[in-house]
Amino acid sequence: MPTCSILQIGDIHYPLYSNEAVVDDKLDASSGFLAGLAINPIATVMQFISNMVSTIHVDFAAFVGDFTDAGNSSEFDKSLEFFGKAFKAIKVPAFGVPGNHDLEWPKILTRDYDKFAAFQAIANNHSDSIRLSFDRHTKYDCSPGALSATALYAFNSCLGCSDIWKMGQLYDIDIEKHIQSLGSHNLYSRFDAPYIDQDSIASVCNEIRSNPSVVPIILAHHNLLPQRTPRVAIFPEMLNAGYVRNELKGLGRPIIYLHGHIHDSLVESLLSEDEDSQVSVVAICAPLFRDGFNHVQVFTSDDQVPLGVEIEEYRYEKVSIRSVNRRKIRFYGADKRDELLDDKGREILAGLRTAKARTYLDLSKEFSSSKLLELEFTGHLTINRTVKFNDKTWRVSAR
Repeated sequence: MPTCSILQIGDIHYPLYSNEAVVDDKLDASSGFLAGLAINPIATVMQFISNMVSTIHVDFAAFVGDFTDAGNSSEFDKSLEFFGKAFKAIKVPAFGVPGNHDLEWPKILTRDYDKFAAFQAIANNHSDSIRLSFDRHTKYDCSPGALSATALYAFNSCLGCSDIWKMGQLYDIDIEKHIQSLGSHNLYSRFDAPYIDQDSIASVCNEIRSNPSVVPIILAHHNLLPQRTPRVAIFPEMLNAGYVRNELKGLGRPIIYLHGHIHDSLVESLLSEDEDSQVSVVAICAPLFRDGFNHVQVFTSDDQVPLGVEIEEYRYEKVSIRSVNRRKIRFYGADKRDELLDDKGREILAGLRTAKARTYLDLSKEFSSSKLLELEFTGHLTINRTVKFNDKTWRVSAR
């Protein structure tokens, strides 16, 4: 059962958390001795990923933006250098998009200033380890060989950042004076007006329509749906999120949308408008990197029909990564899933309904493991993994 395996890396905000160390709340963290014993969350999460990829296959990492925190070019460079070296060392290709903090604040508030040029030049210096584009949209070649069933499209949703100064022309406001009256910590929320370029959406949607055999994965910094916690700001959400959602839903295909920005752990599904309850968009948010990451797996059938996505949420608590939380999103409702059954699948289910239950080890001698896992993912059979590392104990039954 072919899958695409992705590490979704959330907002980093370097150097805000780069030197942060966590100790027990009962201890006095101001002590130099205790600080020496403390644990850095970013280093711990990165070490966990390094160990993880030595035991499971990962196709690529997807960074959702905000590599740095204060719009400082030097810190942006250090962040890319750290993570570039880390992912190059574990031999995992990395792709990414910029966030609203990955711009040279407050310089970009100056009229006619090319707000992407300085940071794009820095990103180009690290392109051998992290592919990061500030273009309106980019298609990343992340699926060689067996991964031809997936395509990764990246959108720069920060196109409206800093452009609020144009309102001064509209309302006769001295924006320059107002900017100077703000503290630097307010600039990001006050001047973040995210949107995705309409021509880019049209171009990518047309390409998706011309490739019916691929599962499209979209990468952007900002969220498509309103966030769970209300934000009091001029532009709390993506300005044209409704348009983007509508265009993606209109494709009639399952789309995976990876994003960050809201520092939350959300998995949300949008249904298409047909009677089969087909999922059109699965929006997956990554947490702050200091809080963990997501392992996203795209599941397809043996004949490359997209079946669904499984999200493994690895979260950092105090001193280590806690037990993983898994979420499974099937792309199709029950009626359509039955239509996807082939002769081999029907043969397996017919035998299980007669025998009621068989061992996984026994079944895998007659049928391919990928076919059994496909039927499990679509909800046609249940594999009871009593001892996860020993398939001799697993029992398989039809649902």
